[in-house]
Amino acid sequence: MTALHSLRDRIAGILDGQSPAGGVAGAVIGVAVGGDQFSLAHGCANLNTGQEFSTDTGWLLGSVTKVLTTTLLLRLVDAGLVDLDAPARRYLPEFTLADADAAEAITVRMLVNHTNGIDADELMPSAVRGRDATRSYVQELAGFGCVFEPGAGVHYSNPGFVLAARIIETCTGLPYERAIQAELFDVCGMADATAVQTQAFLRPTAIGAFSSDEPGKLRATTLFSLPESAAGAGGTPIVTVADMIAFGRMHLAGGLAPDGRRVLSEELVVRMRTESVDLGLPQTPPMGLGWWLDPIAGTTAAWHGGGSPGGTSSFCIVPEHDAVIVTFVSGPNSLLNDTLHTSVIEHLTARPATPPFTPAPASAGPEMAGEYAAFHRSMRTSVHDGDLLVRTTIPPYTADPDLDPILAEYGVPSSSTATYTAVAPGLFLPDGMDPRDTNGFYGRIRLLADLPAAPGRPRGIHTGLRFIPKVG
Repeated sequence: MTALHSLRDRIAGILDGQSPAGGVAGAVIGVAVGGDQFSLAHGCANLNTGQEFSTDTGWLLGSVTKVLTTTLLLRLVDAGLVDLDAPARRYLPEFTLADADAAEAITVRMLVNHTNGIDADELMPSAVRGRDATRSYVQELAGFGCVFEPGAGVHYSNPGFVLAARIIETCTGLPYERAIQAELFDVCGMADATAVQTQAFLRPTAIGAFSSDEPGKLRATTLFSLPESAAGAGGTPIVTVADMIAFGRMHLAGGLAPDGRRVLSEELVVRMRTESVDLGLPQTPPMGLGWWLDPIAGTTAAWHGGGSPGGTSSFCIVPEHDAVIVTFVSGPNSLLNDTLHTSVIEHLTARPATPPFTPAPASAGPEMAGEYAAFHRSMRTSVHDGDLLVRTTIPPYTADPDLDPILAEYGVPSSSTATYTAVAPGLFLPDGMDPRDTNGFYGRIRLLADLPAAPGRPRGIHTGLRFIPKVG
C-alpha cells in the first residue's frame, strides 16, 4: 500500500470535492496495482433512503458487462463449442434480420467487436422476463436491418452482445443469469456479483440520480435497470468493487482466477486485447474483443464503460502496469469517471493524459448538411459559419409501447440540439466543451467525426461510438 499512499490521498481529495451541485450523488473507486489495492466511496448511494455509499455497496455494471459476456463466450471457444469465425446462425438458426443476407454474413467475432452493423441500438423488449427474455430480443431482430454491410465499420452493438448471450444460453443450456453466475462469477471469485435484479433487495445497492428542477439538487431515478432481455449487453448485472478487481486481476494473470483456477486460456486473454478493427478515429479507439483499446498517458488501457439509469461505470486494466481501475458514479457527471481513471493512470505512467487529436484549422463543409438516421434516432445537420448544428429527435416507436417510456426514464431526451466546432479536419467538439475533457475515456467519445463512404458503408457521422448513415 505504501506505493499507492500518495495516489489514494489524491483520489480522496477528488472525491471530497464532489457534491450534488456538481452532478454527483455518490461514487466509488477501486484500484489494484500488483499486490496493492485500495477502494474509496463518497456520498449517497440512494437518494430515496439516504443510504451512504460504502466500498462494498453494489451497483449496476451497465455495458461493462460486455467484457464479461465476451469472456464467458470465449470460455466456450476454449471448450471447442464455439468458433469465432463461424456464422452466428450456426449456433442460432432462429436469428435473422430484415436483410437475410446480412444475418448470414455476421460471424460470432462480429458480435463482440461491434462490426456486425445491426441497426437496433436502443431496442429494449420488456414484455418477456426470465428464461425466455434473451430469446425474445433475438426474435425482435427479424424486423431490423444494418447500418453497413457486416464487417464494413464499427457501430456500438447492444444486439451483438444479446446474440452472444443467446449463444451462451444455447451452448450451456442455462439462462444467461445462471450461466454467468456458474461459469464466470463463481470461478473468478466475484463473490457478490449477480445478474438477478431482485438480489438488490438483499444487499446494499446503489441507484442512479438525475438533474433536478431544484438548483443544486439531484433526484433519484424512477427506473432501477433496463429490461432483462438486454442482460447480456449490460441490463441487469450488479457488482461491487471487489468483484471487478477480481475479474480484472484474472485477465492480468493470463486467465487465472485469484485462487489459481483457469478461467480462460492465456491465448484468448491476449486475443481479447489484441486489435481486431481500427477506424482510425480519435474518439473511437481500436477494438479488441469486448475491450476498447484506448491509448492514454503513454500506455494502452483495455477499457469499457457502462450506463445504467442515472449512473455510469468505468472499468479498465492497464497490462503494462499490472493495474485494475473501476469506478461508478451516481448522477449526471459521467466525466468524474474519467477524472478518477486518468488520475490513476497518470500516477502509474508519470505522464499527462492529453486529447486524442492534434488541433488544426478546419470547418464544416456544406456536404455535411443533411439528414442522418439509424434506428430510433434522426439527426438533421446544418452548417453555420463553419460550425455544425445537429438537431436530434427520437421518433415514437409504435412497435413497442414500452420503449419510449423506458428511454425517457433512462434520461434520453426526445429531442435535443447541439453545436459542434471543428477542431481538426473532419473532427468536431461539442461547443463549450474543454478539449482537455477528451483526455479520458468518456470525454473522447463525445467527439463527432465526418466519416466518408467506404466499401460496404455509406457516408455518415460517427459519435458516441455509433455510426449514423447519411440518408438525405
